[in-house]
Amino acid sequence: MFWRKCAPALLCCLLAVPACAFTFSYGNIFDVKDVKNEGGALVLPLSGGKYKNVKVLDKGVYDFLLQCKTDCRYAAEEISFVSADYRKAFTNERMLIADVDFNGEISLTFLVFKNKDGFSVKTPAEAVFKDRKLEKRVKTYLIRLAEKNL
Repeated sequence: MFWRKCAPALLCCLLAVPACAFTFSYGNIFDVKDVKNEGGALVLPLSGGKYKNVKVLDKGVYDFLLQCKTDCRYAAEEISFVSADYRKAFTNERMLIADVDFNGEISLTFLVFKNKDGFSVKTPAEAVFKDRKLEKRVKTYLIRLAEKNL
């Protein structure tokens, strides 16, 4: 009797395939871990469970990521970056929030803090830079931006 009533529910649970997370590599620039494809929709990792520090800006990149089932690498050879959107934080007048667009395809949100020793830049934890020279260039760029705006 138990199996007759519970078998359909157990079967559904066993057949439901959980969305497997994968690592997305943006060229040799940075990796984004825990990217998921849930029911045909791309789900990027959230910082603190609510902040979108990684955003896909380009439909081609989005479509590429929808095809990924395991770790994948998007070819991004030449890199240009710009901060198209930056603002002082509402909660901290000594913090600048800057969205940096890479090739107009991916956006990462950085935090720049003004402190007694100058400025410090916090890279989003979801994106791990592999290109240390580029990461340093981005941080220098953001410090100059903060000097003008904080």
